[in-house]
Amino acid sequence: MLITNTDRTRQDQQDLDTSRPWLVLAIGLGIYALIMATGTRLLDDPDSHWHVHVGARILAEGHFPQTDPYSHSFAGAPWIAKEWLSQVLFAAAHRIGGWFGVVALTALAAALAIALLSRELLARLPLVPALALTGFALLCTIQHLLARPHVLAMPAMVLWFVLLFRAAEAARVPSLAALPLMAWWSNLHGSFTFGLAFGGLLVIEAAMRAAPADRLRLVLGWGAFGLAALAAACLHPYGPEVIVAAFRVLDLGAAKTVIMEWRPQDFSSFGLFEAFLLAGLGLALVLGLRLSPFRTVLLLLLLHLALSHFRHVTTLGFIAPLVVAPALARRPAPVPAGPTGARLAAAMALGLAGLVAVTGLTAAAGRHFTPAPRWMPEAALAAARAAGLTGPVLNDYAFGGFLIARGVPTFIDGRAELYGGPFVVETIRAMGLKDVARLDAILDGGQVQWTLLEPSTPAVAYLDRRPGWRRVFADEVAVVHAREARR
Repeated sequence: MLITNTDRTRQDQQDLDTSRPWLVLAIGLGIYALIMATGTRLLDDPDSHWHVHVGARILAEGHFPQTDPYSHSFAGAPWIAKEWLSQVLFAAAHRIGGWFGVVALTALAAALAIALLSRELLARLPLVPALALTGFALLCTIQHLLARPHVLAMPAMVLWFVLLFRAAEAARVPSLAALPLMAWWSNLHGSFTFGLAFGGLLVIEAAMRAAPADRLRLVLGWGAFGLAALAAACLHPYGPEVIVAAFRVLDLGAAKTVIMEWRPQDFSSFGLFEAFLLAGLGLALVLGLRLSPFRTVLLLLLLHLALSHFRHVTTLGFIAPLVVAPALARRPAPVPAGPTGARLAAAMALGLAGLVAVTGLTAAAGRHFTPAPRWMPEAALAAARAAGLTGPVLNDYAFGGFLIARGVPTFIDGRAELYGGPFVVETIRAMGLKDVARLDAILDGGQVQWTLLEPSTPAVAYLDRRPGWRRVFADEVAVVHAREARR
């Protein structure tokens, strides 16, 4: 019997459809194992400390803060724990398994997000481009993979955009099933505002695909869905205030130039992001990739965000594959058929067993995850306490999370939306000796009694020479100075 290329392609697709749940499961478990194997790097961020502490305090006290309880410079100022759900989940994981539990939770969220994306891509693309785009998402994710709330929000982000892209391509209003996702997302991380704004743009594609007679009805339906999504985002302990707080983060102004994750991409040396950006452009040219004008605008917008701010590389990794998928597909993009009940139950059982096995093997191998020592000036704080140092401290930005976790009121920390852009910039410039007058004003104000700074901070040498101050302790992590008692 003659077997045509069409028959072979159809058979290959049927084989792929049959194996898809297991392939997605393998991708998810593989990525989870990979992240767990390198779990220490997830804790290489000073903000992980205060996120866990805030969550633990919410669990212990049973209420949500309305004012700042952690700093001395802005004590009592309005502040909300807008990412409370992520913080509570981190605190619960820490209570159960210490920092190992925090790493496992973070790895699970990241692996789940990439597995969900791979499921959508495998449903609409040939195997090779689907896996290539999944790999692209993984490479983008590891650029900013840390034990912080944005990672716990990744699965919600992927599912939200999968549902919205499906609706736009089918010229219909998104399913109400997306609304609980928005409520979940808004309680996890402030990036939900991106989901509302960028997702809202897809009404344009839906209208372009619809018959002219249906466009007004469709646009009104999307508008109603958008209002419902906005209301769902406000199902939060702080209500609509969470939206205001999210926009405060976006309004940091010049502070974005001094906070690492908000800085633009640096192409002064060849890096991973530049490598896969150039590779992607090269493949697009070789393959003759053709996007619709609207999809081209969406892709350029995502590229602009990723180039402007380091933190948005993750967003590019998850959303860009959904943008370019139609141009790579050999067939229309139907809603993928789910596995049968028995297959789904088997896949879920195997997935749970795999998670337990990977986690257990990691623990049995003696992996002991601890935060990066460079953000933990334990010896310096112990020396300060042994020397009887009390009162307000002037600390480096990077030590704020550690101090919050140790119950020491901070001068500044990673909650930039509390302090505002001008205060963050002024403080960092002062400690970098770019504004010595500002540093003198801080020190001469009489409030600061001791300092906890990184050895590389220029203010350390300045304090060594400054009358009225003495060095108390120094190691490779931190230096402590104390104000000399007036005689």
